[in-house]
Amino acid sequence: MGCVSGAEIKQNPIVQMRTRNQDLVFTSTEDISKIYQFGKVLGVGSFGKVVTARMMKNLEKQCAIKIIEKAKVKGREDILANEIYMLQKLDHPNIIKFHEVYQNKQNFYICMDYCKGGELVEWIPKKYKSFHEQHIQEIMKKIVSAVSYIHDQGIVHRDIKAENIMITSKKDDGEPKLIDFGLANKFDTSHLKYHLQNIQLRRLKSFAGTPMYMAPEVITGSYDEKCDIWSLGVLLFTLLSGHLPFHGETKEELYDNIQKANISYTSTIWSHISNEAKDIIKKMLFKQPGLRPNSKELLKHSWFKKQFKNEDKNSSALINSLTSSITENRSIYSLLKQNQGGAKFKKEVKTLLINQLSEAELNSLKEIFKKIDVDNSGTITFQELKQALQAEGSPATFEDIEKLITNGGPPMSHEEVGKKKKEFVIKYSEFLASCIDERKFITKEKLSSLFKIFDTDNSNFITKQNIKEAFARNGKQISDKQIDEMIAEIDPNHDNKISFEEFCQMFDNAGVNKNFTEDGSMYA
Repeated sequence: MGCVSGAEIKQNPIVQMRTRNQDLVFTSTEDISKIYQFGKVLGVGSFGKVVTARMMKNLEKQCAIKIIEKAKVKGREDILANEIYMLQKLDHPNIIKFHEVYQNKQNFYICMDYCKGGELVEWIPKKYKSFHEQHIQEIMKKIVSAVSYIHDQGIVHRDIKAENIMITSKKDDGEPKLIDFGLANKFDTSHLKYHLQNIQLRRLKSFAGTPMYMAPEVITGSYDEKCDIWSLGVLLFTLLSGHLPFHGETKEELYDNIQKANISYTSTIWSHISNEAKDIIKKMLFKQPGLRPNSKELLKHSWFKKQFKNEDKNSSALINSLTSSITENRSIYSLLKQNQGGAKFKKEVKTLLINQLSEAELNSLKEIFKKIDVDNSGTITFQELKQALQAEGSPATFEDIEKLITNGGPPMSHEEVGKKKKEFVIKYSEFLASCIDERKFITKEKLSSLFKIFDTDNSNFITKQNIKEAFARNGKQISDKQIDEMIAEIDPNHDNKISFEEFCQMFDNAGVNKNFTEDGSMYA
């Protein structure tokens, strides 16, 4: 810890919160105005507002901060803790990325990615002249992938609608992101394998959601994750036709029309829409949830496979796109291998680095991830990684891939390796952090910015308490033992603190002074 006039700097308490399911989340009580520079208001809601902000230690990176007034959520803090827990847990290319969480006497502050394109409903009209079924297919595939991912995690969103899909950029290549997990809840996933035995265990009963997107079973008060499939059906119908499928002068009339579940394709707009699109909507809007496809089945529907006239029909697109996407001719294998072994703290720093980079800087890696993730699950399996390495012509052997899986761990039996293969997944952020090209992105400027984020008391050293505070801002807590291990790995003089030079040496054992070139890059 840094000292001022010999006095120890007072540490901010780390406050824990519990969700409705008794899961723990942690928040920092540091003064957020010392860390972020607030910008314009993006939106105002019943519990607070959302503003743009820039981190003072990295003004290039813009984010969005959700400010929730404590007085307005008094007695319902568990619901807010639930949203923080969900955001912290979820890690998918098309789900909003959580960064940090703070609180003071007046407010809670949740820091997330800033989506410059705004809401999907605002973004589409600006692109309307060139917007066709093909573009809606691309957006829906990504959103359904995100929903499939959260269902795999045992989470139901319960408020899927066009307003809860944000676009990362104002440009045509903006990525959709599912947001607002305030109504999200856990459900029992055992029925995914044992449907009949567990049908009673998985029901949710609370009345939640937006009326126009609400499934019939939510209105009657007994439902499961299939309510999200209905909402996706309403969303797709609306995007293709320009109007909602169900209407009513009053809520009662609207709910009555929803429960009848009669949809019509009689308007002239539907004559320009494919039969596959009409079929998938019909299946998503079955009144009986048991007849609706689940999210994985939905992704296999023929509409998502349909190629439109101006679409590339090259059957070898996977191989071509993989080989052309690799940054600076580096293979997937070489990018993944660079993260094997090494200091535990280095891996945490690289994960934080991902949050500091722009969409444009991460774009090539995101594209690689999507090409490897052939089942659109939002994770990479052993089989997908093996297929991708073969597609790029990598010399990696079966044993090499096993090493990537075990990541330098203790030797395993044949049975253990087989089990590890079955359970093995690379999460989205893990992939980005593992594959980030250190030669390109680990510059003196970036390292200085990252060091300052961990040096929470501006002492020019990183201490155990600093690391605890940095983790608390990320909504999690880490044990003293784990932090001690992190510091010990990169603290050659054993003074229990990390200097800037020691911090830089994590990325190059030869030392920072010797390897920084004139342009700030660590590699000559």
